[in-house]
Amino acid sequence: MTGPTVIDADLSKLTSRGGLYLGLRYGLGIVVSCGNMLVLTRWIGPHAYGLYVTALGLTSFLAALARGGVDTYLVRMDTHPDRSVYDVASTLIATLSGALMLGGALAAPLLIRWYGNREFLPAYLATLVTVPLAGLAGPPTAKLERNLDFRAVAGIELGGQVLALVVGMALAWRGFGVWAPVFGLIAWQTWAVIAAMRAARILPHLRFDSVQSRQMLSFGAGYSAAQRVWQARTLVNPLLVGRFAGAEGVAFVALAVRIAEGLGFIRITAGRLAIAALSRLRHDPPRFQSRLESALKLQILALGPLLCLFALAAPMVVPRFLGSRWTASLEIYPFVAAGVLANSLYNLQASALFVAGQQWAVLRAYGLHVAILGIATAILLPTIGIAAYGWAEIAACGGYLLLHIAAKDVAHVSYRKLGWLVAAFVLPPFGLLFRSVWTVALWIPLIALAGFEIRGFYLGARLGARGFAMGRADILPVRDESAGVEV
Repeated sequence: MTGPTVIDADLSKLTSRGGLYLGLRYGLGIVVSCGNMLVLTRWIGPHAYGLYVTALGLTSFLAALARGGVDTYLVRMDTHPDRSVYDVASTLIATLSGALMLGGALAAPLLIRWYGNREFLPAYLATLVTVPLAGLAGPPTAKLERNLDFRAVAGIELGGQVLALVVGMALAWRGFGVWAPVFGLIAWQTWAVIAAMRAARILPHLRFDSVQSRQMLSFGAGYSAAQRVWQARTLVNPLLVGRFAGAEGVAFVALAVRIAEGLGFIRITAGRLAIAALSRLRHDPPRFQSRLESALKLQILALGPLLCLFALAAPMVVPRFLGSRWTASLEIYPFVAAGVLANSLYNLQASALFVAGQQWAVLRAYGLHVAILGIATAILLPTIGIAAYGWAEIAACGGYLLLHIAAKDVAHVSYRKLGWLVAAFVLPPFGLLFRSVWTVALWIPLIALAGFEIRGFYLGARLGARGFAMGRADILPVRDESAGVEV
């Protein structure tokens, strides 16, 4: 075996192992997150949970900006970064996150005027501490990812979630209200930065280099612009729903979003691995298109049943485990689930566009999506209440049209089968809005589709078995009677 072949085989093995660790991390993370959500929503109630989600939504957006794409620059460097490069990156991120934290604190008076009250303020100011913590975890995590040490990355992320759950449960049980999840979040981010530095054996020192800093920021601004625009959608709930519907409205929307996006964890794993996988096939358009369509179908088949099963169980599960106060979230869940399914049809196409170097096409599509989501929510919310967020999610899917148009030049995806598949899974959750025997009709397309798939699988299995039997007949030994031997 040649040298390059050995390297490719080792890289493929490491990537597959990384995908396994990431998949397990997100899968177990969802279990922990659901446990955390179950405890907090039931023990601290919608109002306190809404205050926490408002604070978290604002500060998590700032935290997403704190790294400025510098961690991605470290992972993508052609040469191996030395200690001084990591020091420059850490100093740059510390400066940027410090400025963001200060800006967030100075914005407090404007937020008070926007919301018309100060209830959210203590939790908001406390969670601002997580902005520099999340930023400083970037360089050591980048070093671990550069070394393909996904096991350590997954362990750190999952360990932080478990710590947040334990701290939040203990404080919620003692009656700390909104402060239970706040201190759980701070404990999580503190653990993440310390554990990442220890695993990567990095203790950052102050170091400034104008040339390297300019290279890091220019790369980060261009590469991560689309992701930052997409993350702006997380501001719609705390800023717009919080203004017109109050803390409890934010809580109901956040619960529906958290459940739907939590069940869709497979999209995150697929998105993180798709760029590396598709990059190897970009010079082979037929295989590129075939792999992309197969990945999209598998992603929808993995996600759709989970969203539908929750919709089926929700009328019994939510009142029993979370309390009847949270049933308002079920009026929003079908719309959010439809948005998640629509996103699953396009997120890998966005990855394909990144591979093809068309990140600005993704930026335009995400920008339109976020703009529609915000404008529709602002217009409808004063009239129809928190259901406006659900309708806005449906309307915002129109932004994916730009992804569809741009992806035609990279890999034309056939929607003849995928579109029907998405439609079959979209309909059943809307049964939560009707609560009548006619909701069974919403399940008919999915049942019919399942019947066709089972029939196709059965016929394929029979043909495969028949072909195997014929193949066996072709290779069975034939006895030559005259010679008395088998030939």
